[in-house]
Amino acid sequence: MKTTDWDAYYARPFSAAALTRRITTAKLLAHLQCWLPTPHPCIVELGGANSCFIAALHKQLSPSQYVAVDNNRYGLTLLTERCKDLPGLSVLEDDVLHPQQQASADVVFSVGLIEHFDAAGTAKAIATHYRYARPGGLVIISFPTPTWLYRTVRSLAELTGSWRFPDERPLTFAEVAGTMQAHGELLAQDLNWAILLTQGLLIGRKAQ
Repeated sequence: MKTTDWDAYYARPFSAAALTRRITTAKLLAHLQCWLPTPHPCIVELGGANSCFIAALHKQLSPSQYVAVDNNRYGLTLLTERCKDLPGLSVLEDDVLHPQQQASADVVFSVGLIEHFDAAGTAKAIATHYRYARPGGLVIISFPTPTWLYRTVRSLAELTGSWRFPDERPLTFAEVAGTMQAHGELLAQDLNWAILLTQGLLIGRKAQ
């Protein structure tokens, strides 16, 4: 199976991405503000190369540290250049399937990451979120889920040749929740219809 060309994606984002990212950011912030375990948290974003969330999260949450973790060096370089004056930012080149690092973050999250693997890889990617979180830390994972709207929009994109994620595998809540529950408590779930390629969202807390 072909894999997503992330260099090309970061170089030329979808024209509609600015709107969908604002919608996703607002939903992410709402859940973070509801469940945040501590003020000025240490935040780790997995798949955070050229993060589109960091500015808003930094403004609203004032994190003590924000670590963007990814194995795409080009995207990490873009983020460093774009946010070089942002206090507390660091980048870490690491592989979510074979992590060499671990952390004690208050919050670990990803958006649009875990669906780019087979079932075993997805389970490993989810486990890596908990590897980076401290005991009692918050884990938030957002992923495409195969609603009728997702299937319709994706089919149209594939027909027009505009679909750029050949390895994307829409995930059910049951698959993601099953792995998350092995690492701690599930707190809430949500479904983001507004971005058309519907995204499920699960919030968990790492076991103490």
